[in-house]
Amino acid sequence: LPPCEVDRLAEVAELIISALSSASCREKLALALKKEGYIPKLLELFRVCEKLELSQDLQHLSAIMHGILWLDQAAVLEVMLSQECIMDVVGCLEYSPSLAQPKWHRQLLQRTTKLKELPPIRDPELQQKLHQMHWAQFIQAVILPKVSGVGGPSLPSLTSFISCKKEEIFRVLEKDQKFWSEVLVQLTDEATGAHQQWELVNFLKDFCTFSLTFQQNREAFLQSLVKLGLLPALEILLGMDDLQVASAATDILSYLVDFFPFPVQEFVLQEAQQRDYGTDLIRMLMKHMLCHPLAAFGGADQVLELLQTLLDPGNLLATAEVSRILVFFNSFYTRCLPVLTAPLLANPDKGHLFFFLFCSLKALLFLVDDHQTAQLLALILELLSFCVTRHKEHMRAYILHWDLLRTVLLLINSKHTFLALGALHFLRKIIAQKDEVYTHYIIQGNLLAPLVHTLLESGAMSSLLHWAVLELFEFLRLEDCQSLVTHVIETFYPALESITYMQTFQGLKRKYERAKHRQKQSVH
Repeated sequence: LPPCEVDRLAEVAELIISALSSASCREKLALALKKEGYIPKLLELFRVCEKLELSQDLQHLSAIMHGILWLDQAAVLEVMLSQECIMDVVGCLEYSPSLAQPKWHRQLLQRTTKLKELPPIRDPELQQKLHQMHWAQFIQAVILPKVSGVGGPSLPSLTSFISCKKEEIFRVLEKDQKFWSEVLVQLTDEATGAHQQWELVNFLKDFCTFSLTFQQNREAFLQSLVKLGLLPALEILLGMDDLQVASAATDILSYLVDFFPFPVQEFVLQEAQQRDYGTDLIRMLMKHMLCHPLAAFGGADQVLELLQTLLDPGNLLATAEVSRILVFFNSFYTRCLPVLTAPLLANPDKGHLFFFLFCSLKALLFLVDDHQTAQLLALILELLSFCVTRHKEHMRAYILHWDLLRTVLLLINSKHTFLALGALHFLRKIIAQKDEVYTHYIIQGNLLAPLVHTLLESGAMSSLLHWAVLELFEFLRLEDCQSLVTHVIETFYPALESITYMQTFQGLKRKYERAKHRQKQSVH
């Protein structure tokens, strides 16, 4: 290595860049840099050059530091990411022509490092590891994409460095109940500021994510968090207006439900028994589906999966007896589901006070039929279809009580095809139950009339919905739905017999006549 002097910086830069082409040269150069304490010497020169505003030398130092980074050697990363060096290393990189924002990145790094001190870590060595992990992530996420371009080559040693620091931190903190108890208290304390809360919930989320890589330790760690009050804390966070905090809380809840579901199921079962107003956790999840723009919240599909998992009787039977599950479903259908179906049944005269507690009628009234509302209604229909197949008696009583199917079938007129198909899918799920109570409800309410109207609309043949409706009538022809077949033929056949490009209705007529013939024979 040349002497570390200002007038030799161009030579140093050329040497380091030439070494990048060979793995053995990179390794030897990294060892030499560390052995001679070369990086701190370079950073001393940087401070002098920046003070004197020596722009050409600052660009040489930027190229040198960039080259040292791309040596991709753990030996030099430890030096560069030390407390003594990190700010000057970032300072050097700031003078790269592709960054051209001297001091801005250092200011950002100082601010974010201060926020990383929010978790109540009292061990200085552990705090240092946390800082180093953050600094490495900062270089990886903020500096490198600007210097190398988005999608450019990565640095395996830097990624490995981050993983090692995470593991070291995890090994120390996974059993520190006092620490996690303080984190949960700070998270839910009203005195905690918005930025602090965001940092804390992200720290918890990152830690939970990383815990998933340790199968043996994962369950014990998550269980200890649950015992310390994680679920009530998540419930509070889900109820906050800050979408980023609520979204991070939803991610944490997803990890729990995916990898350690039993405590969550037990929690919602207990809430259903202890509270007159239903399970808060489920209501909070529904609130976010309803009240926040799907693009802003970004987790509506995730919330739907969570609800389906928590509402699956098969999952609940693994943790509780039938009597407790029935209490839970009674609570859900009385107190929770009206919150979700409020956009479909948006009429304050019917007592839908749940809806107005959470969001304005104007924002979600489905008659507006904007794309965002249509997306929301499609997700609601997906959950309702799930309930039809998994909660047969409870859902049937709910549909009949609110005349829900009639309202859903109005959505067939939506300009959004995916929403119209969702309404049709909901009807198909109900018919597939082959339940006489449902059949009587459909016939008495003449609820197939909107489908017939859709088929007979002029120019409708070219639409996807037209063929989907035809397929539903074909389903009636092939399945054992004789009461509905009779209703279709006796009520709508004069209007439908002109549809001959498919033999569906002629087939329904033959099925109807065969049934009538058998009926006459049985009488004789």
